[in-house]
Amino acid sequence: MCNQIDDKRRYHAVGLGYSAIDYLGIIPHFPAENKKLELKEFEIQGGGPAATAIVTATRLGLRTSFIGIAGDDSFGQKMLHELKREGVDISSVIIEQGGRSQFAFIMVDEATGARTILWTRGSLPFIKEEQVNREMILSADILLIDSLEPKAAACAAGIARENGIPVVIDAGTLREGVEELLALCDYIIASEVFAAQISNNGSVEEALHIIHSYGPKVSVITLGERGCVAFSDSGLINVDGFKVNTVDTTGAGDVFHGAFLFAVLQGWNLYRMCVFSNAVAALKCGKLGGRVGIPGIAETLEYLSILKPDLKFEILV
Repeated sequence: MCNQIDDKRRYHAVGLGYSAIDYLGIIPHFPAENKKLELKEFEIQGGGPAATAIVTATRLGLRTSFIGIAGDDSFGQKMLHELKREGVDISSVIIEQGGRSQFAFIMVDEATGARTILWTRGSLPFIKEEQVNREMILSADILLIDSLEPKAAACAAGIARENGIPVVIDAGTLREGVEELLALCDYIIASEVFAAQISNNGSVEEALHIIHSYGPKVSVITLGERGCVAFSDSGLINVDGFKVNTVDTTGAGDVFHGAFLFAVLQGWNLYRMCVFSNAVAALKCGKLGGRVGIPGIAETLEYLSILKPDLKFEILV
């Protein structure tokens, strides 16, 4: 809980993983082969699972830092500028001289907000274990990792676990090395895609039990507008999502993870954690891109006071 944090720690949350620049456009429909379409709206924003989650945690009021890698090109410069502008400490980001940074092209369907993402790591190598800032990990009250930097994430999670720092993973896709990471995590938050992959297209409940067999305190599968399902020693809970006028679903899962970091540090029960995280992710979907629509804590609490008036959210940060 944040009112009982070790004074030696400088950050509430530290994230390690993937950061990128997103080029996003709203289109009237997905194009047929060899056709042209005029964009209805266009944005350039920062993106990436761990980076967007940490931006979310920052918007909600946490002190944060990000560990990642970027090139020294214009994409990398913009990526770091956006994180710094949000208030995220970027002193542990590795700069690859002459490197081409990560970026994505994202097409968003005007009618549904569904998106298609084309992405690349550029020319950047994976972060090496020896490049992970140990002191930065030890400065955190909670650590977030994603599955896109598996060796560095395993190193960071190992440091955190040895020192009693809870670890949250964004399990988006069942990539090589991810299952080894799951055993190092206290909170596993998986996408519906990941759930289908790990359970060989089994039910959500079957996937949840498989995920929980890796030993976390809490396992969660996010289900988009349908909310999420979660499992702990207290049993399984289904938590409905919130209906919003969806413009773009890009980054909604990433935002859920950032909100979940905040919720864990408040010491709330699992149901409140999930309701809060669903609300923050839903509010994000009202604008184009993964970050522009991320709400602050005041907006989120006002939204919840209207839609969940019987639930109280005591804020300790």
